[in-house]
Amino acid sequence: MSEITVPPGGIIPGEGEIEINAGLPVTLIQITNRGAVPVHLTAHFHVFEANPDLCFDRRKAFGMRPDLPVGWAIRIEPGQTVTVPLVPIRGQRTVRGFHGLVDGPLARVDLNALLEKLLARGFCHQPDE
Repeated sequence: MSEITVPPGGIIPGEGEIEINAGLPVTLIQITNRGAVPVHLTAHFHVFEANPDLCFDRRKAFGMRPDLPVGWAIRIEPGQTVTVPLVPIRGQRTVRGFHGLVDGPLARVDLNALLEKLLARGFCHQPDE
């Protein structure tokens, strides 16, 4: 019988299917890449702060991340429009980094003021009708 060596933090998956984000509400948004290069949205990215050349309803994406397994991404080609499933950021709901727009607890953000700041920086925001 051989031993399996697992590095620290490694996981040995069990048999069967694993459902990620079970029970979380899913919000679908349409995102269009108006830029000249492909853009990747990874599993833990605060979509509200995604690439300024991505056009979508950023208000709907506030506090949300893509509904993807860790290590995966959605690739959006220039000129392409895709439907992206989003789920709420969980845990302490603190966002740091990205474009530095939130940089703290989501609950303490004035969304209207934040959206004005985002627009002043040239981000595309396309509210749903």
